[in-house]
Amino acid sequence: MVTLALYRLITLLAAPFVALALLMRGDGVETVGHRLGLVPGKARGTLWFHAASVGEFRALKPLILMDWGRDVVVTVQSRQGLAVARRELPPHFTVLPAPLDAPFVVSTFAARMKPAALVLVESELWPGWMATLKHRRVPVVLLDGALSATSARRWRRLRGLAQVIGGGLAQVTTSSSAKKQALDAVGFGPATLALPLKLAGNALPVDAALQTQWAEWRGCAPLVILANAHRSEIDALKGVLDTADPAAKIIIAPRYPAQISAFEQVFGAADERLAYWTSFGTLGSLFALGGTVVIGGGFDAKIGSHNPLEALRAECAVVRGPHPGKQADVIALLEQQGMMVPAPAWPTGGPDLGTLDRLANTALKQARSAIDSVL
Repeated sequence: MVTLALYRLITLLAAPFVALALLMRGDGVETVGHRLGLVPGKARGTLWFHAASVGEFRALKPLILMDWGRDVVVTVQSRQGLAVARRELPPHFTVLPAPLDAPFVVSTFAARMKPAALVLVESELWPGWMATLKHRRVPVVLLDGALSATSARRWRRLRGLAQVIGGGLAQVTTSSSAKKQALDAVGFGPATLALPLKLAGNALPVDAALQTQWAEWRGCAPLVILANAHRSEIDALKGVLDTADPAAKIIIAPRYPAQISAFEQVFGAADERLAYWTSFGTLGSLFALGGTVVIGGGFDAKIGSHNPLEALRAECAVVRGPHPGKQADVIALLEQQGMMVPAPAWPTGGPDLGTLDRLANTALKQARSAIDSVL
């Protein structure tokens, strides 16, 4: 059995090599120093929010921007997520790369940041963080807790580390009874049922010049967008487009722009009716064009649907594939409200933003309550 002591030894020995690897990939001395816990100090207790990447950051963003009556620190694990957080948050927020999960690193970070509580989302759970924060009597809140079947099996095998994590969690929320059962079974509970925090996300940023350019291309024609489409979904998506309005213009936005040639082989080259969207990180400008969005990922059982809320927030009608994946709870709730449809159906209008706002406000209130309870 992997004990906390063994885990700490492994991470302690690995930390210098990880730091070297980060330097070699070009992260810079200051960034690597932050990863090692050498961060600016704070004079009083901060509220620490942590996200794995872009999606998790955007789920937390409405909470981050609330008035907490104290300093707020945000850490992000991925480089892309870190860049997005720094771009989208006001400059007075402290946004840092996440510290490594090594003993001296976490203790140094905590000593400098003086966190009053840590807020996590979904499944970003680190044993070293949890052990250090519990020792310092810093409560941890897990919002939208979720474990895949693979993760649940892993934590059952790593019972010693699972106990460390479970012992550090002061509050856990989750969005379904199945997720609650999985969390409780490995000791990450008891979890409380709450609406998915993703409901509270804001519309994505829009580049006005880019939107204007593409609005001119669209003109007055109906528009169908294949968003975050994967190469493995091409045949299924072709079947969906075969039933679309023949007068509609089509924009295909591959999840990975490098795969565009595979789409061109099936759908053809760009012309006056068909276009390819390859501007990475600009889906907000694409969704701002309106029309109907067919969400990718959901036409491949191994991938599962991508988040439909970004398109709904832009007032687009939304179609999803047969495989909801990790978005199952959100999609089920939205379909109950008549806000999206499964293919091969086509929606007759855009979403009811009033209903979406009410759901978002409830999700935020539930998350805020969980955090306030530990402060």
